[in-house]
Amino acid sequence: MSSPVVRRSPTHSARVVTAAQLTPRMRRVTVQCDEMIGVAIQPAQDVELFLREDGGRRVKRRYTIRHARSDIGEFDLDVLLHGHGPGATWGATAVRGDTVEFQGPRGKLELSCADWHLLAGDESALPAIAAVCEALPATEAAIAFVEVGDGSDELPLPAATQVHWVHRDGADIGTPALLGAAIAAPPIPPGRGHAYLMGETRSMVALRALLEARGVAHEAIFVKGYWNIGRPDRIEGRSPNTP
Repeated sequence: MSSPVVRRSPTHSARVVTAAQLTPRMRRVTVQCDEMIGVAIQPAQDVELFLREDGGRRVKRRYTIRHARSDIGEFDLDVLLHGHGPGATWGATAVRGDTVEFQGPRGKLELSCADWHLLAGDESALPAIAAVCEALPATEAAIAFVEVGDGSDELPLPAATQVHWVHRDGADIGTPALLGAAIAAPPIPPGRGHAYLMGETRSMVALRALLEARGVAHEAIFVKGYWNIGRPDRIEGRSPNTP
């Protein structure tokens, strides 16, 4: 019996074009790759970067593509600067001319037609939440619940989005209490809806249970674990979009 064929995604090399601080804890790194010219990017797709730990070991970190300019092969990666892991270090130090290898783009959210879309997550999901809100038709309501450290971590979202910023103000990251209270406060909108929950894995599972208890169908809720509590070095990108 012949062995199954393993198809590996091609590895590309990108060049850093620019980097800019968005908030005290998030930096946008813009990269360019000729092989990405003409490649259509779907909302919330990500790329997997190949980075190095302090000891030189090669590791992977996944980041949502925030914006893409496919005509020139450029895309923006909003990197959360949390801790001292390889992703946060790369995001904090990347400068014009640096190169980075990556695979992708990969993955996407299926944005089904609905009367309303509820999106919730912590700052690791903010790039994906923003990208999805921008992609939704103007006829479909977008409601976003975003947990961040404090007001300095807020970023602009589309004007049509009803945004609820939830500030931890020193509380622990990675628990469902704050987001859960925020989501439980307003009534569930009428009509057909979809929910997208992205962030710390167990917290997002808990939020799904909360929404189901409020009448949202299980199949109408998408859950994506971007990171796991107890692994703070991974709260920096999307890697197994754990970030």
